[in-house]
Amino acid sequence: MEPGPAWPRFVGRADALQRLDATLAAAARARGSTVLVEGEAGIGKTRLVSELGGRAQRAGATVLRGRCIDLVGSGMSYLPLVEALWPLRGSPAVSGCSLPELSRLVPELTEPQTPAAFGGPDSRLRLFEETLTLLEHLGAEAPVVLVVEDLHWADRSTLDLVSFLAHAARERRLLLVATYRSDELAPDSSLRRLVGELLRARAATALALEPLERDEVAQLLAGTAPVPVELANEIYERSQGNPFFAEELLAAAVRGEQTLPRVLRDVLLQRLDGLDGESRALLRIAAVAGRDVPYRLLAAVAGLPEERLVEALRETVEYDVLVPDQTASSFRFRHSLLAEAVYATLLPGEREELHERLARALRAEPGLAAGPTAAELALHWSAAGRPVEALRSSIDAALAVSGPAEALQHFDRALELWEQVDDPESAAGHDLGAVLARTAEVAYFAGAGQRAPELLQQAISLADDDAELGLMYERLGTYLLPIGDRDGARAAFERAVELVPEQPPSPERARVLSALANALSLSWRPVESRAVCEQALAVAAAIGDDLPALRALAILGLDLQFLGRGDEGIECLLDTRRRALAHGAVVEELRTYVLLSDVHLIGGRLREAAEDALEGVAKSRRYGYERSSGMVIASNAAEALLGLGDWARAEEMLDAALHLTSSFRPEGVHMIRAELGLRRGELAVAHQHLEAAGQAVLEPQLTAAYSCLVAELALWERRPEDAASVLDAALRLDATGDVTIREPRLCALAIQAETDRAQLAAIRRDTAAVEDVRRRAQQLLERARHSAAEVAAVTLDAAGWLAVAEAEHSRVEGCSQPALWAAASTAWDQLERPYPAAYCRWRHAEALVAAGASRAEAAVPAREAHLVASRLGARPLLNELEVLAQLAHLDLADHPALSGQDDVLGLTARERDVLRLLARGNTNREIAAELTISIKTTSIHVSHILRKLGVSSRVEAARIAHQLVASPED
Repeated sequence: MEPGPAWPRFVGRADALQRLDATLAAAARARGSTVLVEGEAGIGKTRLVSELGGRAQRAGATVLRGRCIDLVGSGMSYLPLVEALWPLRGSPAVSGCSLPELSRLVPELTEPQTPAAFGGPDSRLRLFEETLTLLEHLGAEAPVVLVVEDLHWADRSTLDLVSFLAHAARERRLLLVATYRSDELAPDSSLRRLVGELLRARAATALALEPLERDEVAQLLAGTAPVPVELANEIYERSQGNPFFAEELLAAAVRGEQTLPRVLRDVLLQRLDGLDGESRALLRIAAVAGRDVPYRLLAAVAGLPEERLVEALRETVEYDVLVPDQTASSFRFRHSLLAEAVYATLLPGEREELHERLARALRAEPGLAAGPTAAELALHWSAAGRPVEALRSSIDAALAVSGPAEALQHFDRALELWEQVDDPESAAGHDLGAVLARTAEVAYFAGAGQRAPELLQQAISLADDDAELGLMYERLGTYLLPIGDRDGARAAFERAVELVPEQPPSPERARVLSALANALSLSWRPVESRAVCEQALAVAAAIGDDLPALRALAILGLDLQFLGRGDEGIECLLDTRRRALAHGAVVEELRTYVLLSDVHLIGGRLREAAEDALEGVAKSRRYGYERSSGMVIASNAAEALLGLGDWARAEEMLDAALHLTSSFRPEGVHMIRAELGLRRGELAVAHQHLEAAGQAVLEPQLTAAYSCLVAELALWERRPEDAASVLDAALRLDATGDVTIREPRLCALAIQAETDRAQLAAIRRDTAAVEDVRRRAQQLLERARHSAAEVAAVTLDAAGWLAVAEAEHSRVEGCSQPALWAAASTAWDQLERPYPAAYCRWRHAEALVAAGASRAEAAVPAREAHLVASRLGARPLLNELEVLAQLAHLDLADHPALSGQDDVLGLTARERDVLRLLARGNTNREIAAELTISIKTTSIHVSHILRKLGVSSRVEAARIAHQLVASPED
């Protein structure tokens, strides 16, 4: 069997392949079976059996493949058998066989045949037996895989043959695999009955192919061409995980087509073959109505007598076109693209008329809607070409929905319709300034970036009341902060404070003061910010309402952390959260998750930061704010998880945030993803995300962290001059809280860069350069000591980075001191930071070797570092440790206990060898070279290991291996 057409890559289906591999292995032991692979058109049945065929052939099996064809008129009997066996004519595999000629096993194809052409039932039985005998002959030494595709188009004789072979396969080296479209079986089809009979008799097993997951669709599309995340997400949603549909949608997007591709539409509409006129009319109404259509709405619009309506609906369900929901008493299309295809067949005028009929039915009886009535009315009135009704419904819908992204869509439609209506303010029930201001607000919470301030600037140009303008400027500053316009935001807040009078005390005054305090805090001016927060809280106390000043109370918590009073800051934020919950103030509640995780991160309390941020991420999703404040909380959660060594969960958090494609402070997510790539040795990934972060307008509190990552990347790429330049620029910034709080880390990295520069200068015998570097390193160390003392009350990290700075400085002097590196390791251990602790243990081992310590003594920190780096998947650090071990002849003793874990892991001896090297972080190519096997064989061993261990990644497998070594059984 040929492996089939060339797909870019085989994606997903690991479970399905595992099942088929198991049946193939059983067939090799003369325990044959039949597998019925079912799924909708395009789901990947052919691709799966092609993959199976290729694997089976490589394993030495004989693979035969035949396809049924959708022929017009009388079908040809046994056509798939002819196609499967025809290539064997004259083959050595059947030469000398005492069977009749192959051409006698099948009818002549020159004209249609029936079973009677063989002389009746006895002749048909003889044909079946001779076919089976031939298959037995072919399977004398290795199994035979007979694939029959598209069984839904098979003739009755072929179905009978499949049934016969399925019952006969059990004691033979035969694997029969048949595929069929489960969505194209008529209620009374012969195949439906056959499948039921075979499953009941346990003569076959069913293998239903489900849609691909989101990440699998992304992998599939990436195999064709680079695909933006937004487009991949859109294609996944429209295709619902169907690989053929996804590929066709991508091809259409590449061609710039906006409509459903013709080939895809034709495939989808084939499902409607056989439906009568009333059923098709119902489908047109359902396509116009949307995804979920209540029964009562269909009845109201269709106008059919109930008996005929029910009969028509039953037919669409039996043909698997509509799917009923008994609980909701509604119907939906089996596939959303099928609804698109049906909608595309509507004639001009017909579409508008159906939309208007649906709108009138919903207006007359709002309870007929499947979702919010205003939202459905807005859609139908707009599509019906009725702008007045559509404008009012769009505004109502925007005000009714809770999700900002959905509200933004309705407001955008209302603004588009505004110019099409003669008296829009009367039709909308609101003036344009109010609509613009509300649209800006939902755009902000939907993560629409620059749109929010642009819309609000338009609203400001229409306002003339000072108090109203003051609140608008407060909103404008709030919208400017996330896009990095710190100066513009502070100017807007100051303008707001000017416009809103001090007397009498008012909620508006408390709001604008709270906003100004926020800007000052983000500019690392905690003393000024705290004073303004206290003014806002005093106003709130005077009016007896704390709600307008909740933002100030939360910002005060952050200020207290910067002022070295972290415990008070935490209590302040928790108090804010309790008050926000009491008021039902979702935005203020989510702000506390942002700021409290910030406070914990700044203070070096990563475990607390992770716990609070993960709770905040869940809440932001529940409230529909994952594209705004949820992005910042997700970034904080990922940063904490990365620091704690939970890199897999950090990556999941980052991927989810990046899939949102929000413009709300995306630089934080990109920076953490770059750091993860850097730690893993994925330097191209690190470059990509650092570039993305650098293109965003960075908040000032991120500039030092960004410089650290850029410098660290340069150091791993052996570019110490570039690293030193970046760090020098960061340390020469105007004195801000950002530089001060991160100064110990900047200094530690700068000393490392100077050390690398000194080593290069020494090689060149440039003594002047070496002395200059040493002077610079001494200055950096003194600065690190001073800044660490200054921020010790603010962040626990200061102690860790100062210890690294002290140890790095000893390297500059040419006598790296083991005791200093041991102290640095201990400092990071106490802070639960496995990666920097492992880095310091590498340097500790290196220093011991240089000091002439015994190999056994130097191996202790090296071994500990290697274990952690292997568990994390920190490839660059692993490489350095292994180079050190080779040069100094250190025994890392990676996994000596693995050889005794046969019963625990269930691995073969060769698989244990592969796991040992895999746990060291080796690639397949490196494993193959060390074990003297092919890369392909290595890949197979790795797949078997992952399956046996029940894990999905190499990192998880390595973690299990490390756990077994670290905790041997008694």
